[in-house]
Amino acid sequence: MANPNSEAALGYGAKILMGDGATPTEVFAVIGELGDFDNSDTIGQIEVTNHQSPGRRKEYIGDLIDGDEISFECNYIPNHPTHNRATGLKGKLGAVVNFRIEGPGETEGAQFPALVTKVGNSFPVAGVMKFSVSIKKTGAPTYYPI
Repeated sequence: MANPNSEAALGYGAKILMGDGATPTEVFAVIGELGDFDNSDTIGQIEVTNHQSPGRRKEYIGDLIDGDEISFECNYIPNHPTHNRATGLKGKLGAVVNFRIEGPGETEGAQFPALVTKVGNSFPVAGVMKFSVSIKKTGAPTYYPI
């Protein structure tokens, strides 16, 4: 039975989509068999402490916003269009690609450019093959209705 005092929701169903770079209309594909991921931004801090700072306390203002790196794993499907070298992430290392993130229950998605900084595979003796990817956001996101 669900807890009637909580409005918490599962993250199950979240998506990262990858753009194909086409113009004028870019097409986005859902990255196949995506696992867990975190999406965040960080703001730098500039110390502005001075001789009039109240209570001898350091003071700060916000600096530039830095889009954090997003790392994720997928179950590796060698011929999946978002995994393979021809159309997928395997061929995008070092490239800036447009991505979208859509969370379950959200009314808008976020689109942003990101530099593909890591693409790798794991091939365990026992277990499924994995595909690991890291992307570094570069530039400001835009938002669109889902």
